[in-house]
Amino acid sequence: MSSASEANALDVLVSPAVQQVLDAMQAAEINPEDALEISLVLLNFLQEYHVENLEELLADERPDPISIAVWAADSARLKTARQLLGEVLGEDDDEDDDDEIADEDELDETAEDDDDEEIDDEADEEAEDEADEDDSALG
Repeated sequence: MSSASEANALDVLVSPAVQQVLDAMQAAEINPEDALEISLVLLNFLQEYHVENLEELLADERPDPISIAVWAADSARLKTARQLLGEVLGEDDDEDDDDEIADEDELDETAEDDDDEEIDDEADEEAEDEADEDDSALG
């Protein structure tokens, strides 16, 4: 299905560390179930990284709502991917979530609230600007 040139092109796209892991996986002759478990571990790693970054962004004196929204959205995507992969493996995701990842829902809600407030503020400013323009046109 894939030619040797396609495989070589993919090798060029990965870092040496990633290539080392891929080589180890090939040498270990992992089965598909092992590959799924490895994928789940990697998704957990990425999701924890996103949760930590969200916590840092929310702790800032002047948090950037756009950054929070982007990190929260990515974190939610990772959570969904992890849940779907867990279902493929037949794991019950609700039982073995650790507290950090379980707190992600709270972080997502906080980020959504911050986004809503920013959107409301922008809408209020736009309405005020329009009202000022109307008043100056009449006056």
